Amino acid sequence: MKARWTTVGDLVDTLRSRWNRGQYLRQYAAGEAFAPIVLPVRAPTAVEAIGDLDAAVAWAGRFRRDSHTLGGRPRFTVEHRTIRGKGLGVNDVPVRVRIETFNQLCSVLSTTDEVTAFDAIVEHTKAVMPGLTDWVIRKPRVALEHGALWGDLLSTVTWILEHDTAEFYLRHLDVPGVDTKFVERHQQLLGQLLAVVLPPERIRLDVPTFARRYGFRPKPTYTRFRPLSSIPGFPRQVTELQLRTEELAAIHIAATTVFVVENEISYLAFPAVPSAIVVFGEGFGLTTLEALPWLHEKEIVYWGDIDTHGFAILNRLRSRFPAVKSLLMDRETLLAHRSQLVTEPSPTAEGQPHLTEAEQSLYRDLIEDRFGHAIRLEQERVRFSLVRRALEPWLVDI
Repeated sequence: MKARWTTVGDLVDTLRSRWNRGQYLRQYAAGEAFAPIVLPVRAPTAVEAIGDLDAAVAWAGRFRRDSHTLGGRPRFTVEHRTIRGKGLGVNDVPVRVRIETFNQLCSVLSTTDEVTAFDAIVEHTKAVMPGLTDWVIRKPRVALEHGALWGDLLSTVTWILEHDTAEFYLRHLDVPGVDTKFVERHQQLLGQLLAVVLPPERIRLDVPTFARRYGFRPKPTYTRFRPLSSIPGFPRQVTELQLRTEELAAIHIAATTVFVVENEISYLAFPAVPSAIVVFGEGFGLTTLEALPWLHEKEIVYWGDIDTHGFAILNRLRSRFPAVKSLLMDRETLLAHRSQLVTEPSPTAEGQPHLTEAEQSLYRDLIEDRFGHAIRLEQERVRFSLVRRALEPWLVDI
């Protein structure tokens, strides 16, 4: 029976749960009039008290004791009802409690210091970044949880607001006590604050990284490539280069053909081809490709693994560069290397509308396991004599 009767601890737990949701602090900070809180109390009925009188008496004594402070002052208002019974007499038991004021609520929950800390956060926000005051009032618990860092968070938001981030890497952020690790740890909260104070045009919601979302200079991408023959503008002694993609975009490359190869050793061993370069395709995504405007004037040839993802990459390339040709990604090459086949870890079965009819046929065979379960021919396993033969249309005496 005792478990069914409300204790003062139960009431405090209910109030604490509501407090932790921030509803009382929000009302307080917004200057709303405090609405008295009324909580019901489950007390013994006459039948229950008669059935276990010792327990009912003990419960009543404990409730009465816990309803007062150590100094004997009531913690809240207690309303009673009367129960009667044979052998029980007339007794008053609690039916509900009332919290009349915000200060009384804070006293019950011992949250006065918390309110003082929250007041300090609100005042500091009004002084430093008034545009965030409403946000703090709406989310008091979040602000309090980060109270020790609140000054650093506001300083970081202020710095970003006041600077043209397009001129800086995130590493340039210059706030005492704040570094990029701080930003990484608190990027979700900083994002919420920046969403309030930054103009919409300074926020890119379509990008995943914090730095790019708020306009900082992105980490540069690099393109690694090899001239496959003597090309005007490149010294003969230079056999390989790696340049920032944005800088490579501004350079005129006199080659007429660009081979894109996914495997590094195949890239390094790629044969000489007149008026051509070979690009190491690792990480060579569409964004990088599109950043090289001169590619639209070149013949592009892609050589990847014969597996479902190899054809998916080829399909994506063709979606941007419709004339892309494939190299050694055909049924003949696959069947010539049956003993070199391995397993593709996570095949895809998505539609690839930009493949040729022959490529589509081989792609379906791979999906349907016609030649074995999830087979894969990695390009470094292709015999080099076949590579030379496949390049014959581009070869002349050099």
